[in-house]
Amino acid sequence: MCPKAAHGDCPLEETACHIIPSITGKRILITGCASGIGKATAEVFAAHGVHMVICDIQDKAGQTRSEFHAVVEAAVRFLGGLDSLIHSSGYIHQDVAESIAESEIDRMLDVNIKGTIFMNQAVFPYLKTRGGTILNFGSDLASEPLPLLAHYSASKGAAVWTPMIDGYRENLETENVGGHDVFMNDRVCLGEKFGDVEIDLVPVLAFLVSDASRWITGQLVPVNGGLSLGR
Repeated sequence: MCPKAAHGDCPLEETACHIIPSITGKRILITGCASGIGKATAEVFAAHGVHMVICDIQDKAGQTRSEFHAVVEAAVRFLGGLDSLIHSSGYIHQDVAESIAESEIDRMLDVNIKGTIFMNQAVFPYLKTRGGTILNFGSDLASEPLPLLAHYSASKGAAVWTPMIDGYRENLETENVGGHDVFMNDRVCLGEKFGDVEIDLVPVLAFLVSDASRWITGQLVPVNGGLSLGR
C-alpha cells in the first residue's frame, strides 16, 4: 500500500493505489519527465518509496550516444546501482504527409528511434549481470496512423491521454475534433476514451518494475483499453 495514502498525499485514487505492488526501494531512471507519462510515473513512484533519477531534454539539438552514457553513469552513481529504466521520452510533430520537412523527419527518428536504442544500450551493462527492467513505449498510431502524424506513426512502430494528445487536438478543425471523439467511442472498448495515465497506466508500469514480473521479458504489453486488439 502507498505509504502516503493514510495521510491523503498519494496522487493516485485510493482504488488504484491499492493495486500497485511493492516497489519501495527500487532504483529507477525515468526519462521524459517534463510532462505526460514520465511526469505522472515519477510523481506516483515517489509516493511509493522509489529511488529515482528523472530527466528530460526539450531543446532541438540532437543527442549523441556519449550523452546517454553520461546520464546513465551519473544516475547509477547517485542511486548506487540501477534496477529499471522507464524510457518515456518521445517527440511529436504534426504536418501533412506530402510536406514534412527532412529536418522534422530526422528529429523524429533521432528522438523516438535512436534515443530509445542509445538509452537502452547505455543501461544494459548495469542490468546485464544482476537483472533488471527496461520499459520502452510505442503507440497504437504505429499501426493506425492519424492525419498529420504519418512520420510520428512511422517512428513509434499506450493509448492514454497525455499533453501530446491535447496538442494534436488543438491543431484539428472543430469538426475533426468531433470525429476524433467518435473514433474513440467506437474503438476503445473500456471507457470509450483514452485512459488516465496515473490510474490506468502507472499501476501497470509499477507491476513491470516490481519483483512480481520477474518472469516476463521481451513482451509487448498493450495498455490501450482495447483500441488495438491483439492475441
